[in-house]
Amino acid sequence: MHPSLLTINYLIKKGAFLPQHFILCNAVVSDGQNFILENVNIEIENGLIRKITNHNKPINGAIPSYNLRGRLVLPGLLNPHHHLYSALATGLAPIGPTDTFQKILENLWWHLDQTLDEESIYYSALNGLMQSIKYGVTTVFDHHASMKSVSGSLSIIEKVYRELGLKGLLCYEISDRMGMDSVQEQIDENLNFFQSHQTDASLKGLLGMHANFTLSKDSLEKIAQAKPSNLPIHIHCGEAYSDFEYCVENGFAGPVHRLNEFGLLDAQSLLIHCIHLSETDYQILEKVQPIVVSNPESNANNNVGMMNLEKIPNYLLGTDGMTGNILGSMRSHFLLRNGNLQSGLDSLFAKPSRLIQRYFPNAGRLAEGFRADLAVTDYVPVTHVSLENLFYHLVFGIQGKPMFMTIADGKILYENGKITQIDEAAANDAIRNAAHTLHRRYYE
Repeated sequence: MHPSLLTINYLIKKGAFLPQHFILCNAVVSDGQNFILENVNIEIENGLIRKITNHNKPINGAIPSYNLRGRLVLPGLLNPHHHLYSALATGLAPIGPTDTFQKILENLWWHLDQTLDEESIYYSALNGLMQSIKYGVTTVFDHHASMKSVSGSLSIIEKVYRELGLKGLLCYEISDRMGMDSVQEQIDENLNFFQSHQTDASLKGLLGMHANFTLSKDSLEKIAQAKPSNLPIHIHCGEAYSDFEYCVENGFAGPVHRLNEFGLLDAQSLLIHCIHLSETDYQILEKVQPIVVSNPESNANNNVGMMNLEKIPNYLLGTDGMTGNILGSMRSHFLLRNGNLQSGLDSLFAKPSRLIQRYFPNAGRLAEGFRADLAVTDYVPVTHVSLENLFYHLVFGIQGKPMFMTIADGKILYENGKITQIDEAAANDAIRNAAHTLHRRYYE
């Protein structure tokens, strides 16, 4: 491992990972699904939500407490599709035209992922996860690519998750852009991480795939043969018309149909985007019920269209590497749809809750006895909050702003504008240096 990756250990604050016992007082609390409670306290001990009680009841003065002064508290948020490797890309100019989706990939993202090394993988993840924490995200599903630094790349990213205290699912996005020898290396990276983390309490693996149009018949056959039955795929599916067109030209009805025909699709699969699909694809989605993740800001940025919400009413919201801000992405989603959303709360809370519990059974719920993952917004409602209008408080009240406090597994990761687990200023200096080196190589 690159020597500079070890320096972050000296930035971790003393006592950052010790168990914490404290009480959040005087809050408005909602799980986004079933209840809104006003004027309540949340006691957190040994990583769990111990008690949720009325604020008027006496509290143990020996336990540290935080007066939230009526701030809205939500479950820790899920980002089910991120690209942490892109977190140092701000300011990079494409090396060629970007007038089509294919050229955007070739002249920006594919050039970047071939420039990444161990150092830039590490600091990209650090920068991306720090941003996620600031916006109340406590679980991140990352879809990684670093075409010239494949083996061990997921372990580098894992290191950052451990240091910052987040949960997540990691995978490497397999593509045959670099040849069949590289495909096998990428498969192995996924399998090795999956197999070594099956009983891990905070991190697990998926089988990452880039997209149909970057995976040949030979590649899909190799993947299908190697894939354990209990390892779900995580793939961009029908993001641009070129993906759909590739599948049709190769004798399939569309991208979902192609994955299904190779035996790769099941109810645990994560299908990202699902914009350009055929009627056959939609029928398969209805039958198999995989997890669909829409990424509205990325779709708008790449000008690839929008997912058909009438055909796919059940979906989660991701960011596709654009940002770590899920509530901000939901605000964009709402505005891009001219306010025509039917299931915003379900996409933010109910569906993420079930998905998190699938991998981490004692997490994903704002309830007594569950792991204490909380997003304490810096928003004090001045109008009545109900389950009927909560979504509008999120969109027009919080407005995608940073949290007041983010808590994961009972540890305060972010408070009063600062990451608490590490020396943030020193970390930003290291990130800045790594970005400078990465950008220099990118243009060479």
